[in-house]
Amino acid sequence: MEDLRRIIHVDMDAFFAQIEQRDAPEYKNKPLIVGGPLNRGVISSASYEARKYGLHSGMPLIRAKRLCPEGIFVPVNMEKYLKESALIKKIFFQFTPLVESIGCDEAFLDITGCQKLFGNELEIAKKIKGRIYEQTNLTSSAGIGPNKFLAKLASSIGKPNGLTVLENTREVMEKVRLLPVSYIWGVGRVTDEQFKSMGIETIGDLAGTPLPIIENKFGESGRIIHEMANGIDNRKVAINQEPKSIGREVTYRKDVDDFEILRSTLLFLSQKISRNLRLQKYKGKVITLKVRFSDFKTITRRVTLKKYTSGMFDIQKSSVLLLKNFDLNRKKIRLIGVSVSNLKPVFMLENLLPDDRSADDNLSEAIDRISDKFGGNKLTIARLADKDEIMD
Repeated sequence: MEDLRRIIHVDMDAFFAQIEQRDAPEYKNKPLIVGGPLNRGVISSASYEARKYGLHSGMPLIRAKRLCPEGIFVPVNMEKYLKESALIKKIFFQFTPLVESIGCDEAFLDITGCQKLFGNELEIAKKIKGRIYEQTNLTSSAGIGPNKFLAKLASSIGKPNGLTVLENTREVMEKVRLLPVSYIWGVGRVTDEQFKSMGIETIGDLAGTPLPIIENKFGESGRIIHEMANGIDNRKVAINQEPKSIGREVTYRKDVDDFEILRSTLLFLSQKISRNLRLQKYKGKVITLKVRFSDFKTITRRVTLKKYTSGMFDIQKSSVLLLKNFDLNRKKIRLIGVSVSNLKPVFMLENLLPDDRSADDNLSEAIDRISDKFGGNKLTIARLADKDEIMD
């Protein structure tokens, strides 16, 4: 029964931006925007000081600069964020095995039946938030409810650094119905505009609209959203499946057709992907190259390797071979990306003979150890593209 379930939704507050503010005291209490490149990229994360100017994730950085000329713009450092994310996920599993991660900065936790071990749901949420802060010096917001919809809504309305409980009672739902329909999980800007064109602006408006009208317009997703507007959400907290791929991409400041710059970029990306694979303890067998040309046409090419790998040079060599299939004389490249898929956890491959470990694996792990000791950005590989050419 839904009423017996106790779900906690934990969401890190402006995750990327908060990490940058933690690591650089001069950014504290200032409008900080993470993303890049400035003239062509979008916002990945904005501090709460920046959000006061109307900034939000996905907004073009060039527009963000107009709205917030005093803003501080810093590039994405995904390796650093993933490392913090891994620490936070370990904390979640200290309280329940039923954890559903959403990206790297939020998760649902089903704590039904865990109260005998850790106290009531409020005490559990407080302990989770406390441990996150103790181990990372980062704040989070938590929401508690009988289902995923109300738990996520609770964490959203309590931000930042909040702890909110929403029960599926008449009194609570009367207040929920007054909120904009965009507060429903799954209602983005496009769907919100579609609802407004139908005269639906609040959750109550949606809840009161006959279901056939919503289903006719939005199909199965419309039915789910309509149920949530009425406080109904029977979805279980789903233990995360293995990731399908791990990849990185960059958008150039200026369109590029120089093969050496592209080759260096692929090495730059391969080094980061290689590190991400080992941080998450995976190896992969399929390398995919993504290229977006100056006319915004996007093409992907892939190759399957003979052995699973997490080695940066294995990834780079394969991606360069794929790149050679493109005619760079006709069009310049705006964006280039690499991903590794067909992943398997390292522990499943540990029965391989020692000879199956390549020199690339050993070198990549050695670079990891040096990076961990001296900082992730202290060691890089020669022949990387000029930092004025690319922005991670």
